[in-house]
Amino acid sequence: MTDAPASTARAQVPGLSVRGLVTNLTFNIVLPLITVNALQHQLGVVRALAIAAVFPALEVGVTALRRRRVDALGIIVLALIVVGVVASLVTGDVHFALAKESLGTGVFGLLCLGSFLMPRPLMYFIGRTFSTGNDPKLVAAWNDRWQYIEFRRVIRMLTAVWGIAYLLEAAARVAIAYALPVNVVIAASPTLALVVTAGLMIWTVRYSRAAERRAAALFGSVPGAGSAP
Repeated sequence: MTDAPASTARAQVPGLSVRGLVTNLTFNIVLPLITVNALQHQLGVVRALAIAAVFPALEVGVTALRRRRVDALGIIVLALIVVGVVASLVTGDVHFALAKESLGTGVFGLLCLGSFLMPRPLMYFIGRTFSTGNDPKLVAAWNDRWQYIEFRRVIRMLTAVWGIAYLLEAAARVAIAYALPVNVVIAASPTLALVVTAGLMIWTVRYSRAAERRAAALFGSVPGAGSAP
């Protein structure tokens, strides 16, 4: 069996491209920071942060256009941004307005760990979406891999690590929101998210490739196995 989910990891690699990184930094750090600095004295910090949240929402849209599809995760992130902005305006709490940025990764972490109550964990479905492009033949091949113990073990490990890492990252961003000045938080919070996400992607690639090599050594090659395009 060589069907350990290396394709899951490799599908994430484009997120580490220079263009993807520049887009992420621009929409999540640079433009929000400029917006808050320009508007906080006229509108107040909370309203300025609410307006600045438009840019991360646009980044979700830009990513969807670049991939030519809107995935479930993008919709979840966009919904969380909207909920966070509304809650910030209702409460008028500056610290909450800053801490709301941790909602997305925190909820994703909870979804990952909560999915262990389901027959198949969350990263199984995310990996299938990124790896198959919803091609019926590739989807069928991906589904067939679940019969292998090694594949199930790797998928579960990926789900657990991403879930725990994002919960810890969300907790750290909440602590930062309450401990540091506004302008520092605007830059530090999304930077932490990018660093954690990049680290998870790199680890996922290495772990999945190592699992693929172990599986190949144990079971030999399987016709049609390997990474999805």
